[in-house]
Amino acid sequence: MAITLATVSNIQEYEPDILQFGIPDFDAEITKAQQDVFRDLRIRWWPTYQVGRYDITRLATNAIEPDDDLYTATQLTRACVYNALGYHIYPKLAKFEPDQDLFERKMEFYRQEYERELDLVLRDGVEYDADSSGTVTDHEKEPTHYLRLKR
Repeated sequence: MAITLATVSNIQEYEPDILQFGIPDFDAEITKAQQDVFRDLRIRWWPTYQVGRYDITRLATNAIEPDDDLYTATQLTRACVYNALGYHIYPKLAKFEPDQDLFERKMEFYRQEYERELDLVLRDGVEYDADSSGTVTDHEKEPTHYLRLKR
């Protein structure tokens, strides 16, 4: 069972009136957003995390996957909320007419905020309890360095 990154109450911290637009439950959208966050981490962070830990010549054949339960949920909550609002909730509410409505503008805003937040998480260092000890050490929270030779 994977950890829960966000709840409806987390979304209501950013959009207090979100439940007043006719959709009574956002659990499915939050689940999809959480899967999106984990997928983006697998694409953007996991391969760089693997370098230095394993023989990279064997990574393609071993297909090592991250364990979603080992992430620190609180670090990813904001990214999950932004993804849910920008990619799953506001698209259901938007009219998609030539003139943008409020929901389309909010959708675009939260999509930009999601990209910004995920970039900040990557630059700060993804908290991943690789040894399953229950605590994330500084070594397990290394920031991702782009365009650098890592030895």
